[in-house]
Amino acid sequence: MKKIITALFFALFMFVVSGVIVDTCEAKQTTQPVYTSYHDCIRLYKLPFGKLYFLALSAANSLGYEIKEMQSRNGYIIIEAEGKEFLLSANTKNKSYTYLKLSPCDNNYYFNPQIPKKIFNYVDLNFNMDIKDLKF
Repeated sequence: MKKIITALFFALFMFVVSGVIVDTCEAKQTTQPVYTSYHDCIRLYKLPFGKLYFLALSAANSLGYEIKEMQSRNGYIIIEAEGKEFLLSANTKNKSYTYLKLSPCDNNYYFNPQIPKKIFNYVDLNFNMDIKDLKF
């Protein structure tokens, strides 16, 4: 009886250890660059150009991405995320609708698909926020 219990504990221990090893191997595989589709990097918002531009700028800042350069007239923001540079641009469709597009500066779409998802998620969450001017 003691041998059976010991064998069961040993089998259970090996099962748990093998599960941990498989989980760590899968975690290492997800850190490698993955191809991100172009369609996942562009979204249409029912917002005017100025508000979407400032929301995109706020998203880049709050997510901790380094803002390298910005041009408010044309709606361009160059950010650095996870060691790559990206162009985040707001493009007007008409008075009510604006596209927000994230594209890598080197045109290589092998990067973490969570980068555009985080930016779009931030804009979605703060969609109804008011933009206020800071007065000094």
